[in-house]
Amino acid sequence: MQHAGVRTCFRRKTLAAALAALMPVAATQVAAQVLEEVVVTSQKRASSLDVQQVPTAISVYGGEALEQAFAVDLTDVGRLAPNVQLNDAGTYPGFANFFIRGVGVSNTTRSQDPAVGVFFDGIYVGFGPSSIAAAFDFESVEVLRGPQGTLFGKNVTGGAVSVTSRRPGNEFGGYASAQLANYDSVQLTGAVDIPLTDTLALRLAGTSRSRDGYWKNQATDQTKPEQDLDILRPVLRWDATDRLTLNVIGEYYRSRSGSSAAQNLDSRIDPRAAGPSVVQSVFGYTPPNDKYDIQHDLQGYLDAETRMLVLDASYQADHGVFSVVTGARDVRYDTSTDFDGSPFTVFHFPDNREKQEQFSIEARYASSFSDQFDFTAGLFYFTQEYDIGERREFFIGGTPADPTLFQQVGLGLTDDESLAAFGEISWYLNDRWTLLLGGRVTDETKEVTFCPFTGDPIVFASLDMNDCANPVNDDENWTSFSPRIGIDVELAEDIMAYASWSTGFRSGSYNIRARVPEAIGPVDEEEVVTWEAGLKSTLLDGRLRFNAAVFVSEYDDIQRTISDTVVIDGAPQVTQVLRNAAQATIAGLELETSFLLSETLTADFSLGYLDAQYDEFPGIDADRNGVYEPEIDDAAAENLEFERVPEWEFTATLQHSVALGDDGRLRSRASYQWRDDHFVDTLNSPSVAVEAYGLLDASVTYERLGSGWSMSLFGRNLSDEEFHDFGFDGGTHRAIWGGVPRTYGVELRAEF
Repeated sequence: MQHAGVRTCFRRKTLAAALAALMPVAATQVAAQVLEEVVVTSQKRASSLDVQQVPTAISVYGGEALEQAFAVDLTDVGRLAPNVQLNDAGTYPGFANFFIRGVGVSNTTRSQDPAVGVFFDGIYVGFGPSSIAAAFDFESVEVLRGPQGTLFGKNVTGGAVSVTSRRPGNEFGGYASAQLANYDSVQLTGAVDIPLTDTLALRLAGTSRSRDGYWKNQATDQTKPEQDLDILRPVLRWDATDRLTLNVIGEYYRSRSGSSAAQNLDSRIDPRAAGPSVVQSVFGYTPPNDKYDIQHDLQGYLDAETRMLVLDASYQADHGVFSVVTGARDVRYDTSTDFDGSPFTVFHFPDNREKQEQFSIEARYASSFSDQFDFTAGLFYFTQEYDIGERREFFIGGTPADPTLFQQVGLGLTDDESLAAFGEISWYLNDRWTLLLGGRVTDETKEVTFCPFTGDPIVFASLDMNDCANPVNDDENWTSFSPRIGIDVELAEDIMAYASWSTGFRSGSYNIRARVPEAIGPVDEEEVVTWEAGLKSTLLDGRLRFNAAVFVSEYDDIQRTISDTVVIDGAPQVTQVLRNAAQATIAGLELETSFLLSETLTADFSLGYLDAQYDEFPGIDADRNGVYEPEIDDAAAENLEFERVPEWEFTATLQHSVALGDDGRLRSRASYQWRDDHFVDTLNSPSVAVEAYGLLDASVTYERLGSGWSMSLFGRNLSDEEFHDFGFDGGTHRAIWGGVPRTYGVELRAEF
């Protein structure tokens, strides 16, 4: 019986032998005869695995591949993987609203945890703002689809995105690049490896980016959201002994830009609108026709600053690996936003202030102690505190010449704490069959202090909880168990089939935007149970990789903001509250292929299909008439489609590499990413729905072999497709956000 680690080693040796046999010695050879092995680390095993050996749906993108795609941030990664949307919130720049397999969160209420977990160098990111990582000096990005409740824990009901930065090399070297693009975009990036001793090495990586905004604010003659971004990331690796290695990763991130660009839409001329909005019915505003022209009376801004420090230590024992990953992260996130997208004060978020601090530690032991078993076991602790001050200013009456404005603020202080124990074991029943068993127990406590939205001018000015006359205090504890069962079989050499049953949960939460204490909550955690079956294969002597997965998910106790009647100022009023309101079933299909068509040409293709349907959705005003009527609205709500979930999507990529003479190489890449039409809000507002669209990207790079320098021409959204990511259609206004226009530029790069 061959142990998994032995099989992995054998396959790597076979791959290396194949490469050596197939690749000519000539320096002009530019492509291997087999696809490269893709290594994953997110499974937390004693040794890394080839992605083809992992019995779950996972997409892996190496740092070099992301650089060749000229990826800007994690949003671009989301366009490559099937059934994955890694977009921002729309209202606030850089605020993650990630969806995987139809599971996600489409709002910016800070007290509601995400459904897709983001991990930077092994550290869980507990706060939505500033969590869309810039694609800079990555070693890899792994996108795990489906519940990851065993190894990753809470808030991974949709899946997980694991980002790993590059580690220092053993020799002096690095790279520097300069990128110039339209919109006066300038980006300077570089990294250098510095061996300090035989056992100590340092990597210093940094990037600085500046550009004008894509949207022209005609009211202020400024652009938005312009951007100035700076990142510095030092990484220190110490091989303390032959068995003990420590990596210390630091990161400083600073982003200063304009606020999100709300594009107001004319509710008077669109029969799909929910009704005439205040912007049109009172102010008679006619928005500009051009998508990239806006008129905001509040220019707005974003000023975000993040610091992170991580220690990743591993000790190689005789029969396994002890690992400790611990880190701290703090965020300051200040914004001012014109939410209504008009030259009038109808709905603004002026001068909001937020900050967060978190700490976590995970200790685990992974072992391959016998030919029959592999296992991983560990403990995890996480704590965070965040302080939210959200100002609002909106129109409540009067005339355009003499408007009556109302100012209010909501404050929130939270203290979250989570403790978990987890384990997973692979039992090799024989040479072909493997059984996987896993589970995680989590105990979680949240303590909150809220100042429900108030119009007190003192609180509005100070954003200080000490000035809140009637703060509300509460706490809640939840305990959850997330099991996993799986089995896989080797059907033939390099062909594996698998089936699994896995679970995950999203934390119980509070409603920081509550208008009255009765609407604060809390609500219980939501749960996802997924049945998945898949095939992983490497065919045609290593030239074709074909993976497929089908799944069905049962989604229970879904946290949604719904309409309910509460008493406000002594009278019953219908308002939005947070409830465990819905149940749903989500089924889907995912295909991923990579085909080495020739020595110089590779084709990649991914396809995703989702059928997401609510089984129950009580308590929501589905027909938007302002009155909740259970007999009518509950039936209508079951027919609502999931927001931000296209039914079909695909990505097709061609990459070509050819030698030019004895010392040159020309690489070209073209990619087309297509998404089906879909809604962007819970009530399926057709007026702000996203129509089907496709994005065409391309690049060509000339590389001077042996010299280390290269020059690239690149373009993104070359057809200048107009699209958006988020929308709002309510009583105050109707607007959409997002959608990047055509960009193009040149990059010079030197390696040393």
